[in-house]
Amino acid sequence: MAEPSRPRLAVTADAGAIAHVHVESWRATYRGMLPDRILAEMDPGEHERRWARTLQDPYRRSVVLVAEEEGRVVGFASCGRERDGEQDYEGELYAIYLLRETQGRGHGRALVEASAAALEIRGITSMVVWVLRDNTGARAFYERLGGVYLRERPLDLVAGVTVPEVSYLWPDTAGLIRRARAG
Repeated sequence: MAEPSRPRLAVTADAGAIAHVHVESWRATYRGMLPDRILAEMDPGEHERRWARTLQDPYRRSVVLVAEEEGRVVGFASCGRERDGEQDYEGELYAIYLLRETQGRGHGRALVEASAAALEIRGITSMVVWVLRDNTGARAFYERLGGVYLRERPLDLVAGVTVPEVSYLWPDTAGLIRRARAG
């Protein structure tokens, strides 16, 4: 298997493809973890509008990267400054999603590496990620990359739906980058 292509910065024209990956990966990954109605009601058009706004943000508060196969966006990651006012870490991997059929090909590792590198360029040298507690596949992935379990909290999704999420911390993004490159 060839190495995955290097992730690239997303542009506004990628909003639709990112929305597609976002919705499809949620529906594939979170079935059984989230109520079916939440997954069924996800609107790709609304997600496209949200991603377009993020990509057009003149302040560039987040970095959005895409992974491609044969010119098609198959995954994305979004990162930036942490959003909770925590003192234990500076950066956050806000989202990382891949189409199920492209998982296991190195795209996730490449997206995490590129996200950590993008944060380092901004002077951010630590990173956290939040993941649904029951998403054991993602949790194992973060642990393989050296993420250290930090804590658990409730995540309020929509009216009346709360699920537990946990966080993983990389106190040194340089170490994460080395580990991700080593595979």
